[in-house]
Amino acid sequence: MQDTIGIDISKDTVDVHRLSDGTHRQFDNDKAGLGSLRR
Repeated sequence: MQDTIGIDISKDTVDVHRLSDGTHRQFDNDKAGLGSLRR
């Protein structure tokens, strides 16, 4: 099964949306926030 993920990067935040189940997460666009995104 293929999963489609959309990522929107702005100056302050990184938004990630997974199409298959509608999951949305938002992270700060800084070192700590991007570390959380990788987990």
